[in-house]
Amino acid sequence: MPGTSAMSELDFEVLGWLAPAFGTEAEQATSGSLRISAGQATVVALTEVEDSLARTVRDHVNLPLVSLAEWLLGNWWRLRWEGRPPRPTRGWQRAHSLAAIGGGNAWPNLEISSDGAFVELVQRAEDARDVSAVRYLRSIHVEIPATEFEAAVNRLVDVVEARLVATVPAYRSLRELREELAEETSREGLARECRWQALAGMAPGDAEASWLERARALVEEAGGGGAGDEILGVVSQLKGGLTAATRVVEALKASTTTVDLTWVQRGARQARELPWQTGVRWARELRARHGLGNGRLPNQRLSELLAVPIPLQGVPMRQDRALGGGYRNGVSNGRTRVGLPSHIQVQQRFFLARMIAGATCLDASEHVIPVTTGDSALQKIERSFAQELLCPWEALDAFTDEQGVDADGILEAAEHFQVSEYVVRTTLVNRGKMSRDQLPTGSA
Repeated sequence: MPGTSAMSELDFEVLGWLAPAFGTEAEQATSGSLRISAGQATVVALTEVEDSLARTVRDHVNLPLVSLAEWLLGNWWRLRWEGRPPRPTRGWQRAHSLAAIGGGNAWPNLEISSDGAFVELVQRAEDARDVSAVRYLRSIHVEIPATEFEAAVNRLVDVVEARLVATVPAYRSLRELREELAEETSREGLARECRWQALAGMAPGDAEASWLERARALVEEAGGGGAGDEILGVVSQLKGGLTAATRVVEALKASTTTVDLTWVQRGARQARELPWQTGVRWARELRARHGLGNGRLPNQRLSELLAVPIPLQGVPMRQDRALGGGYRNGVSNGRTRVGLPSHIQVQQRFFLARMIAGATCLDASEHVIPVTTGDSALQKIERSFAQELLCPWEALDAFTDEQGVDADGILEAAEHFQVSEYVVRTTLVNRGKMSRDQLPTGSA
């Protein structure tokens, strides 16, 4: 979101090799000075550290790089496809945080996750030195195009593998990992199954054949890879996993509440555009196309767009916040069945705005339009679209200039735009008008 991250490029750079006296033969041979940097106009060294023993601040760390290369390859599918859940588990951290590499070395506490299109890097500066007398100094939150992340990993593995060939030619573990990954990525069906497992929080090969068959059936029921991936991306958050996800889809198909999304035009993505930027742009384009102006969006206008009275009354509520949305049959003149998250009007409005964004993003042949708590590119697009459609930034900026950003001002803005206070706060924080510590835990 704006104010929290910037698109960047990534490099794992080996500055030179060292000669340590401990570790395995491969670890000693690949002990090197590593600089991890991200940036375009301004390059930031994520590995900038204060070393109390050497009494210096430097932009690199000395580590066994075979451990990093093997960790990146071993967790590649999850790093490339799995997002950050609301409450990361230890298992998630082991697959996504460099600190989990361990081995008695001072690895950075750098988290790597993915929304499918971009890989997100998050690191917080350390307050104190660790047992190695090293303290990481940089806090960073950047997003890397997924293809550039893959290229950065390949460059590092090339360097480490060449070093091993020259110094420990009998060592095969890194080469075998790379060959296994190449096999997985080159075979379409196998790659798809590996991606499904990663989205669900598993490493390739962890799922039983029965799980893969049920996942395949669920994806087919959803109507396509995009919608199916969205559902699998929150399976780990659902009590009951795939079974619960299947029940949600069946409930959406059986819903008697429908909205009209046939008027929604498919949106065009732009190269290197972050998901939140896409959502904002699409919302502004829709407002202009339908003459909605630049201010608040009354219920009457939203009702006219969706051909349904708002707020909706007497509608069964879906039970699990992690997964919801709508079900359409892919026919151009068909309406979309929906399962609402709440009886509260502002939450219904935000949900329906997200549905419009989902329809803008997904092909009409995809039956399910998922609205989830996931961290995928689609969900980021949905949230930013809904914020801009219901609470346009320029209008909110002007309103809060006049009314203020204290508790009373935020309440008045929420009532004016008919959104939750959380949506107002989130928008103000993401746009840099309020500090992030003023954003409480909550939901839109």
